[in-house]
Amino acid sequence: MKITETFKNFSSYLWGKKKELVDMDEKDVLLAKVVMDIHRKRSHTTFENVNLFQLYPIHPIDREGSLASMEKRSQVLMDFRNELLAQRILTGEILKKFIPSVSAIKAVRTGDDSYVTFEGNGRLASLQKVFTPQDYMEVEIELYHFSNVKKMIRRVERVRSLHNL
Repeated sequence: MKITETFKNFSSYLWGKKKELVDMDEKDVLLAKVVMDIHRKRSHTTFENVNLFQLYPIHPIDREGSLASMEKRSQVLMDFRNELLAQRILTGEILKKFIPSVSAIKAVRTGDDSYVTFEGNGRLASLQKVFTPQDYMEVEIELYHFSNVKKMIRRVERVRSLHNL
């Protein structure tokens, strides 16, 4: 990816988060550092389908703007719930169609059957509000891999702990 394209994507991401900037505190600074570390220290990424309820957010959705976006997404998903249930696997393309975003849901594997999402937490909250574990929905994620995964898991879990997750 060209540096100009990377900058453009990052700028778009930040612009989308502008309403959240005024509510930022020290937990958010650590979150930003950990997310930068995830991007910098990854060895590679893969796209994988995982069970929706094996995904856990790195931070809660608890700010006004994020909650409003989550509710809008949840309503769209609820309107098409039966159609989506018939799919059973929510690919990146399906997610873009119903709940568009600038990136995939991005995650780090933290255990054999658990993943922490560091991008797409609002979409994750909407999906988990609309579907149940009994629906056995799978979601396509971009999974980040590391040469020193234990160190990255400690960093991710520290952020979750600060958010009481």
